[in-house]
Amino acid sequence: MTSERRLFPPSGSQLTRRGLKMSHLRLFDGLAQTGQISAAAAMLAISQPAASRLAAEAERITGARLYERTSHGIVLTPAGRAFANRAGRMLLEVAETERELSEILKGNAGTVNIGSVTGPAVEHVLPAIRQARVHLPRITVNVEVSTSDVLGEALIEGKLDFILARLPARRDPRQFEAHFIGPEPISLIVRQGHPLLRRPEHTMRRLMEFDWVLPQEGALLRSTIEAALLAQGMSLPVKMLNTSSFLLTLVTVNQTNAIAPVATSVARFFASQSGMNSAIGELALDMRLEVPPYALITITGRELTPAAKAMYSLVAGSV
Repeated sequence: MTSERRLFPPSGSQLTRRGLKMSHLRLFDGLAQTGQISAAAAMLAISQPAASRLAAEAERITGARLYERTSHGIVLTPAGRAFANRAGRMLLEVAETERELSEILKGNAGTVNIGSVTGPAVEHVLPAIRQARVHLPRITVNVEVSTSDVLGEALIEGKLDFILARLPARRDPRQFEAHFIGPEPISLIVRQGHPLLRRPEHTMRRLMEFDWVLPQEGALLRSTIEAALLAQGMSLPVKMLNTSSFLLTLVTVNQTNAIAPVATSVARFFASQSGMNSAIGELALDMRLEVPPYALITITGRELTPAAKAMYSLVAGSV
């Protein structure tokens, strides 16, 4: 019996045997987010003295100095930041476990959160949702459309299950598992009846005669357009509206003579009868416009729930 105990020690880590609890993890996750004992206590719905006791217990259990008090609040030490980072990941795993068990008990019902840049949202996510309505009617799908960096951060934070985007520029690519799909073609759109549609042979040399609607400076789509124009020996647009709103872009193009770059799949949808009843037209150009390749991205080592796996398969099958 003694030898068995030596070969197979009691389960659990030293920290849990010393009394580490979920409340300690939640507190330090809250401290990392707020930098204030009072704010972290409010997140846990406990009093500030109770939160201070939990913080002191966590230091005793870990045997490490986890935070320093300053005039501005709480500053986590290197050990405290490591503890808080692990705490956040463990809490996320617990939440995902609860969600997965709930989905299993409901018979593969559940909620899936997908992120996508604009073109792939139209080209791949919407067809997958249409299939899900037939084959997975008990799954609810939430779709966030934004830039790759915004979507990447939401994916890391656990707010999204998977994304169709480019790898975030300021993150270690080893954090992600990516199935690369290809570059995203870009088109220039105008309203139907636009002068450039009436005389398409003069399109390239007349582009700068009209207003443009462009994303904010530094956005990938904008830098792609600027580089393509310069490569053609052309000047950059002078008269322009800068906006990150796709709706404002579309309305401006529809009601003025402005030109706007959008994903080709989006341009062709709105130029079709099923889009805006052919109110938008796509300019024919003598240059190829495309942004760098995008991918179907998940977090390395993070298990998808059954519902998320099912939607991932539908999206992957459409690419």
